[in-house]
Amino acid sequence: MSYARAGLQRVGPQNSGAPTIFTYGTTDALTTVDGAGYFNDAADVLQVGDWILVSSSSTYGIQIVNANSRDLTASPPVEGVVDVTNALAAGTIDSD
Repeated sequence: MSYARAGLQRVGPQNSGAPTIFTYGTTDALTTVDGAGYFNDAADVLQVGDWILVSSSSTYGIQIVNANSRDLTASPPVEGVVDVTNALAAGTIDSD
């Protein structure tokens, strides 16, 4: 499967200069979601430093946007490639 815009939701207002937190629900594996270019269609809303809390079937992870080359000031505008960090797995250990 591939990125689905409907799965990406901003949590609270977008802060200028501060990271924004997003949630993203998908059936894709975390290893697929953390591939360069997966979030290209969200280049207009994602900024470097934003956090994405990913829910992928029964696996959960935290990713941070580490690159977004979108440039609307260029002539012609550059679409942009979004890259995120490898997912930090969350909620996978339950010792009780």
